[in-house]
Amino acid sequence: MRKELAVFIVLLGIFLATGCAGNEPATPAVTPVETPVAPVSDVTPQPVDEGKIVEVDIQNSSFNPQSVEILTGDTVRWTNKDSIAHTVTGPTFDSEVLENGDTYEFLFTDAGTYNYKCSIHPSMKGTVVVTEKK
Repeated sequence: MRKELAVFIVLLGIFLATGCAGNEPATPAVTPVETPVAPVSDVTPQPVDEGKIVEVDIQNSSFNPQSVEILTGDTVRWTNKDSIAHTVTGPTFDSEVLENGDTYEFLFTDAGTYNYKCSIHPSMKGTVVVTEKK
């Protein structure tokens, strides 16, 4: 009986050794991960009221229009359409030097009257009047 048990153990060892020595790499165990889900709310999100963009051209060494009226949250975009360089310089904003085709934008968040000029050509002046959005 001992001989038979010894043969059985040897055969079992050979069987296990050949079964584990395959060419396939072992697949690591994967632990599932729970992804948190935000609770569903009954409140419908309101669209964000984005301000508008008001265009001011810099042409013939002047700002056109020279004065604009906007609401808080609106942006003014200046575009240099002159062949010479200009700037847009106000009390709370200051552009880099704008070459032909360059633009500068400023978002106005506070109500008030903003007088601005071109720092290269101080005779070029403009005004932005900002009214509080209701």
